[in-house]
Amino acid sequence: MVAGLTIVRGSDRRENIEKKATALDLLVQQGSFDVTRQHIVAGKYFFLDEASEWEGFEFIYVLSGELHETDDNILLRAGDYIYHHGLSARAHFQVEKDTDLLLISSPPSFHLMRDEIQEILQLVRSVEEKDEATEGHCHRLERLAIATGEKLNLNGDQLITLSYAAYLHDVGKVKVPDEILNKPGALSDEEWVEMRKHPEYGAQMLEDKEFLRDAAKVVYAHHERYDGSGYPRGLSGDDIPVEARIIAVVDAYDAMVSDRPYRKALSEKETIAELQKNSGSQFDPQVVRAFLRVIGGSTGGMNVA
Repeated sequence: MVAGLTIVRGSDRRENIEKKATALDLLVQQGSFDVTRQHIVAGKYFFLDEASEWEGFEFIYVLSGELHETDDNILLRAGDYIYHHGLSARAHFQVEKDTDLLLISSPPSFHLMRDEIQEILQLVRSVEEKDEATEGHCHRLERLAIATGEKLNLNGDQLITLSYAAYLHDVGKVKVPDEILNKPGALSDEEWVEMRKHPEYGAQMLEDKEFLRDAAKVVYAHHERYDGSGYPRGLSGDDIPVEARIIAVVDAYDAMVSDRPYRKALSEKETIAELQKNSGSQFDPQVVRAFLRVIGGSTGGMNVA
C-alpha cells in the first residue's frame, strides 16, 4: 500500500442509508468535505438550497441516468456535472431515469441527509407496523400523487411538499388505538371521533421538523372535502391546499382498489365511476380529471407497484 493512499471496496463503505427510492453511501469524509454517492429512482424530485439556507460548496457529477433541471429546463446525462457556491435561488431537479450521483459538499451534508431519511423511514415504518392495511400504501400514494401534481403543473417546491405529505399522510394513525385502527367491522360514533383525529396528530408530529413543516399543513388537510363536509376543519374548495386535494383523490383510489378486512377490492371500472360520481363534492373536479389522465382509465397505463 502506498503511503497516504486509501482503497475502499464497495462492500466496505463506511456508512449506508437506504430506502425504497434512495440509496445513500458516505464514501469519504475528510476535514470539511463529504464525498457521497446517491442512487435516486425515476420520478423523484429534489432541490439545492439557495445561499440563505446553505452557504457551502456542492459539486454533483451524474454517473448514470438523467436529471431534468426544471427551472431552466436543462437535461443532464451521465458525464454532466454541476457545482455552486451560493445559489441566488433554490434549484429544482426531477429524476427522469434512475440516477446515480457523486456528491462533494462542504460543509459536510451526509449526516443531515441521513437523519432526514431515517426520520421519514421510521415514521412510515411505525404506521405500517401498526396498521395492517397500509403496507406499500404510502409508497404507491407518493408515486400517484407526484404524477398527478405534474399533470396539474405544480412547481418544484409544491411537488417536493406533495412527495413528503403523500408518503407521510397517515403517520398520525400511530396515535390511534390498535383496537380502532384494525377493527374488522364498522366503527362506532365514538371510535370515529378518535379515528378522525389522525390528521391533526400527524401534523403535530411533522410540524416541529423544519423540512416537513409545509408537508404538515397538507397532512392536516388531507381528509377535507371539496364541498366543505370533510374534517377536521370543514375547509372547502381552494381553501384546501392543492397538495391535500391531490392526496384525497389518490388515497381514495388506492383504498378502493385494495382488499380490506371488511370488503374486497373494487374493480378498476367501479373505482373510476366512484371518483367521477364524487367529483365536485368529495373531490376537486380538476384533480380527478388530472388523476384519470395519469392512470389512463386503467392501471395498465402506469405501474404503481
